[in-house]
Amino acid sequence: MIFDTGLKLNELKENSFEKITIEREEILIGKRNNRVYAFNNRCPHKGASLSKGSFLGDKVVCYMHGYEYNIFTGKLENMKSWKKDETWIEQNEQWRHSDDLKIYKIHLNDEKILVEI
Repeated sequence: MIFDTGLKLNELKENSFEKITIEREEILIGKRNNRVYAFNNRCPHKGASLSKGSFLGDKVVCYMHGYEYNIFTGKLENMKSWKKDETWIEQNEQWRHSDDLKIYKIHLNDEKILVEI
């Protein structure tokens, strides 16, 4: 289904985002390098709020564990090492697993920003 976000293209500032809720989903919608993006506000690793994270190029970096997701493709592109030193033994490799970021398709209708869920 396609929903009106209530946002207009000219309202989005470059390299910023707005947090909205549609169908009980928190979604971040923004503009970077003159491209509009939309993704779920929950980190696919452990569920942290990505709106508290930071940007590194075309990636959003989760504030909790430093996982980096591409905001246009949703792909996990980098995760920082959890090895504290050479003697560090990871107890459960599955803990590091992460799905990709949930990306939403954007539609533009004149200046209105619509999102497909």
